[in-house]
Order: sequence, then structure tokens, then C-alpha cells
Amino acid sequence: MNTLNFVTGKPTTGEKEDLLRIGAYCRVSTDSADQLNSFFAQVQHYNDYIRENDTMRLVEIYADEGITGTSIDKRDEFKRMMRDAKNRKLDRILVKSVTRFARNALECIEAVRELKTCGVTVYFENDNIDTACMNSEMILYIKSAFAQGEAMSASKRMQTSVRMKMADGTYVPSSVPFGYRLVDNTLVVEPEEAEIVREIYQMYLSGKGATVILKYLQSTRAPNLQWSESGINYILTNERYIGDSLWQKSFVPNILPLRQQRNKGELPKYYCENTHESIVKKEDFDAVRILMKKRSKCYKPPTGKKEFFSGKICCKRCGWVYKRLYKKDGLYWTCSRKGKDIKDCHAPELADAEIRRAFIKLFNILKKHERILIVETITQLQNLKTKVNSGNNAIIEIDNELMMLSKKRITYGELFTQGVIDQMLYVQQTDVLNQKIYDLRLRRTKLINEDEDEKCIERMRELRKVINDTDYLTSMDEKIYDSIVDTVFVEQDGTLIFRLKCELEFPIKRW
Repeated sequence: MNTLNFVTGKPTTGEKEDLLRIGAYCRVSTDSADQLNSFFAQVQHYNDYIRENDTMRLVEIYADEGITGTSIDKRDEFKRMMRDAKNRKLDRILVKSVTRFARNALECIEAVRELKTCGVTVYFENDNIDTACMNSEMILYIKSAFAQGEAMSASKRMQTSVRMKMADGTYVPSSVPFGYRLVDNTLVVEPEEAEIVREIYQMYLSGKGATVILKYLQSTRAPNLQWSESGINYILTNERYIGDSLWQKSFVPNILPLRQQRNKGELPKYYCENTHESIVKKEDFDAVRILMKKRSKCYKPPTGKKEFFSGKICCKRCGWVYKRLYKKDGLYWTCSRKGKDIKDCHAPELADAEIRRAFIKLFNILKKHERILIVETITQLQNLKTKVNSGNNAIIEIDNELMMLSKKRITYGELFTQGVIDQMLYVQQTDVLNQKIYDLRLRRTKLINEDEDEKCIERMRELRKVINDTDYLTSMDEKIYDSIVDTVFVEQDGTLIFRLKCELEFPIKRW
């Protein structure tokens, strides 16, 4: 006997395959003990609720702990629920209230609409909103807008409270820098880590850069910790190591989604002296800052300038892209993996001018030996392709037909010039020929795009055309480079392997 499903109003036979597949979503806004109890209470509630209802079958409970509701991006369980809905694993989602689902009105409505397109409805228990009803979206928008306003107000109150504490010097930061521990709301020095911090400062003042310091820490001093160049620079510029605190270096603007950004003068900063025990002497800290300023003048890249070889050079050994490196004698390129992890890359650094010279040499070799390197390769590829296709090559047939039509067009032109045919007949016949040529060229282009072998042959022809249209190079031509080169690989001995767009590779030895 059929019954009416009280949740959706749809008839059901009560058979197992007709049960509604239910997903329940829970979220708590912080990970404190009280909220964690609330989280477990929500999970238990849905388990009991669905167990008592014989028209439903629980598929999954999606639960995000300690995650803000103002943005969906950070909620992994919410995103998993949306994926399951798209994959048709759910029929209905149960949520305790709109504030648990989202506090961003726009994202809330977008998520509900996306679920609707997948045939999934959402029921908000406390708000008694069912997206299966036609008039629910407007109510949902109003509720989610209130929830968004509440979240924004709470965020603003929290920020105001934090700024007041910063201003009167009572603020206690939540993040603790390396070398300290937070004990009773006070930064306390961690002796072993503090010793490493002092060593970093001394190494930098002795002339060593962040890359050298990084290698030393990874291989000798603290290999079990995760180090990076940016982390070392952060230690070298953090005023907390001299016992002072600069607060509000970053802030969260009251714009959804709530994301932290650097404070570049939008809000006041608060500098407090002697807030905790120091690790580094103030003289050393100031000396590092002066030295950094001097080095930045020597090695600082031109502001906003993108170098030509950016993203075009790869290490053959590890596959990492080469990055630019500015030295006193000019621009160099080095493997991005250098200094990034324990498995250091030993690929050589290359001067920018050296890579340019190598390309000039490559191009002139290609031009000098064009017949052997390019023309004969094209011929061999065509012969091989014809042999594989048993001579039934559609592109060759089209080429032959195009040649025949072109000859006909020339013939009609000669007959018209000699006065054998009049202008009307000439125009009629050439129009027919031009249309046939146009159609054949379209077919040819389509076949080339579908045929990888023919693509390669076509690229070889394009390479040949560039070489024939260009004189021997005496200086770098960036347009020519971009038209024929795809990537440059660097071998361990410094050999440059130029991979051309026609997929041929040519090594140029370092000299």
C-alpha cells in the first residue's frame, strides 16, 4: 500500500529502493569544548531522527568542526556533500538552521539552487524552510541575509575588541613565533629553538644568504623541521625576537568572503616595546635590517618587469621550472628547486646572455643545414605516413586537387587576358573554383587537426618557412624564438636542449 512521504509529499511504496536518500549537514563555528559538545549533539540528533523515520535512509552525515560559515571554500565536508549531490547520491539534505548551512546570503542561495538542479531538496528544521516549496527561496534569502549580518556584526565586534587590547598593550597573540612558547598568556623563550634563531642571525651577519642558511638547517642543524627561505626571512625581520611587538600587520576587511590581507596603511599599527623576553640583541636585529637593505639594492629585480625566459626553461633532472636570479654582473637563471628541500638539485645556473647565444647558434645551424635537418625529415615523415596508410592519404589527395584547381584558375586568367572568354564567364568560373578551393582548405585544416602525424609535418613546414624568411642571426630575436621554440631543458652538464614546436629536440653544448 502506498503512503504519503511527510517530508516531500511524494508517494512511496515503502520498499527499500524507494526510501529517500538523506544527507545531514552539521557545523559548529569554533572548536572549543562547549561547541564540540554541540557538534556531537547535532550528529546524534540526525542519527536518531532518521532511524525513527521509515521513509528515509541515512547516506552520510557531513560535519565541519571549527570552521567559519562565512565562506564555503574552507568547509571540506560541505564541498564533499555538494559533490555527492551532483553524483546523484542524495535526494534530500537536513540542516538544523540556516546559520549552520551558511552565513553568506549569496553562497547560501547559490548552493540551494545548485542542489535543486541536481534534484536535491534542503530542509532547515528550526526555520521550517523547505526548498521543495516554491516560496521558500525568498524566505531563505531573508534568513541567510540576517545570518550574514549577524556574522559580520560578530566579526566587527571581535575586531574592535582586539584593537582596543592592542592600543592599551594587553593584547595576547594567538600565533607564537619559532623560539617561543605561550605560557599563561606570556611568550616564554624555548632554549633550543632560541639558539637556532641566534645562529640564523649570526650566519646572515657573517655574509651568508637565506639559501645557504636553509641548506645548513636542512642538512645539519634541524633537518626534522620544515624550513623555507621565506621562513628564514620572516625570522630575520620579526621584531618579536628583540622583545617588542608590532600588532595589526594584517587585518580582515568586513567584506565577504572574510579574508586576511596585509595592512598597507588602511588601519593603524601598534608597536609596543618590551612585551616579552628577547632572544636576539637589538644591535644585531638593526644590523640585519641594514644589511638586507644594502643587498636588496644589489639584487632587487626591476619592479613589475617580466623577463623573457620566465616559465620557458626547465630542469631536465627534476622537472622544476627555472627562476630568475639577479647578480651584480647581470641576470641569471637557476632551478627553482634549489634550496627548497633536502633533495637539492645540482643543475647549473645559466646567464641570460648565455641562453640567448645558444639560441642564435641553434637557429644558424638549422638555417645552414635546412635540407638535411628539416626538408629530409618532412619527406621521410610523408613517406612513412603514406606507407602506413597504404597510399590512401586524404590530405595528399586534397593537396593534389588544390594544385589542379589552382592551375585551372591560372588558365582561366590567361584566357581572359587573351580575350578568348569574356568577363562574365571568367568571373563565373573563377568564383566556382575559389569556392571549391576554400572548401578543400577547410577540409584539409580539419584533417590536420585530427591527425597528429600531419600536425607534426605542418609544424615542420612552418619551421622551414620561418627559417627561409629570416637571415642568419647575429643577435637575439625574441619573436623568432617564440615562433619556433616550445621549451628549453637544462642538463646537469649545462647542455641546453631546445624542444621546438614541431617536437624535434636539438642539444647545444655549453661553451
